[in-house]
Amino acid sequence: MKQQDGEEAAAKRAKRSSGAAGEDRLSALPDDVLVLILLCLRTIEAAWTSVLARRWRGIWGLLPELRLAFFPELRGFGDALAASSVPLHCLFVAGRRGAPAASVSDWLPAAAPRVASELTIVDIGRERSANGGGGGEEAEESGVIELPCFEKATSIWFHFHLRSVGLSLPPAGVFARLTDLYLSGVWFIGACDLGEAVSSARCPCLQKLTLQDAWELHNLVIHSDSLKVVVLMKLRGLQQLTVMAPALEELSVMQSFVCDQTQQPVAIASISAPQLKLLMWVDVYDPSSVHLGEMEQLKSLSTIFAVYGLEMLNDACLMFMSCVKVIESLTLTLGYMQEINDYQYLMEDLTILPEITSQHLIPRTNGHSFGACSFHVLRICPGIKQLIMDLSERFIMEGQADECPPGCICGQPPNWKTEELTLNCLHEVEIQEFRGSEHELDFVKRLFSWATALKRMAVTFDCSVSKSMVKELSQVFRAFSRSEICMEFYVYHKKVKVLYASED
Repeated sequence: MKQQDGEEAAAKRAKRSSGAAGEDRLSALPDDVLVLILLCLRTIEAAWTSVLARRWRGIWGLLPELRLAFFPELRGFGDALAASSVPLHCLFVAGRRGAPAASVSDWLPAAAPRVASELTIVDIGRERSANGGGGGEEAEESGVIELPCFEKATSIWFHFHLRSVGLSLPPAGVFARLTDLYLSGVWFIGACDLGEAVSSARCPCLQKLTLQDAWELHNLVIHSDSLKVVVLMKLRGLQQLTVMAPALEELSVMQSFVCDQTQQPVAIASISAPQLKLLMWVDVYDPSSVHLGEMEQLKSLSTIFAVYGLEMLNDACLMFMSCVKVIESLTLTLGYMQEINDYQYLMEDLTILPEITSQHLIPRTNGHSFGACSFHVLRICPGIKQLIMDLSERFIMEGQADECPPGCICGQPPNWKTEELTLNCLHEVEIQEFRGSEHELDFVKRLFSWATALKRMAVTFDCSVSKSMVKELSQVFRAFSRSEICMEFYVYHKKVKVLYASED
């Protein structure tokens, strides 16, 4: 009897097991539960589930976020977008290089009514031509992206590295919720003017506008009541700039104005921004054609000065800074060429700076010593209370040397190592991306002797500095320091800056 009961139980278990194997219980779940399952997968993996059964074919289109990283084939993507009305909080597409821009235009109209927050498209375009540039014909070959109106999107980012993609703006429609617009590496094509497209009438909520490596933008006129930040960098042909923005707080203009056939700069600008607090100007400047208006709220100024080279390189910087008498913070980038031995030392041309309380120095040295030029700057602004030294070399190109050759003149004039300097108002120093080179240590040692009233110094070590070297360098700093100075050291842990805890 027991044996018979055991055989019946086994048969029942086998029957249940057989039924489970043939039954698709997942497909019986409601859509919202299936969406929760697909959210655990990458977007491309979620799309692959369409082949499992008819029930799954449209489920991935219901996802609130779609991230297609280097998705090899966008065919049918527009149909998938159009099949659902679920709001998209994030649509991220990274096209493979060489993919035709027209393929993006195929599905953008379907995406426009669905994107309710962020739209990001990157890396679509052909390889750069042999002459390193681009042109209308090249943009035409790679295609044109026709941007429809995204009425619900809050952020639109187009980042194309190769500057061979044409961008046509919609002639009508209101980007009612757009707050952040970023366009990089595009040629502006079509009748619609960018200034018109970002105006208050069509972008009533726009707060940040960034244009970088853009072409065919000769006359930019911006009238906006909502803009707070405008960044214009390498616009490649800008001749006239008009900004009327009563709420604007930050404006950056860098390497954008063109030169005429005689290589003379062409710059006509009119800026009306009474609430402007931060101004970065790294471009040609002539007060007769560049009118910055009243800047009574201006607190921070940023520009660049060439340490070696031809005098004309710094004409714009000197004229620009002469217009500002008193300001809270000055950010001064000190630029070095890689080869300097055949050029003139230009720091003596810098004789006066605005009256400031905070000095932010950014030596872009290409491996050269920055002690002499930094000493010169500090000597003409002895009343500063805060000094920030940014020693990162973000602009060193691949293959460039990170140290100057033997016999280089960058240590000249040498008087900065012996001449006395008193910075008796300097209470706080912050040094960023410290590597521990001989040039850096020489400067820091002298800085301790100049800053007689220093209360705090914070040092962030570059991520390339080893753990053992961090320990050694922190001990060197303490040897230079005095007992009344609070020393703080920071390192990077998984790309996050954290306070360094000594093992001693």
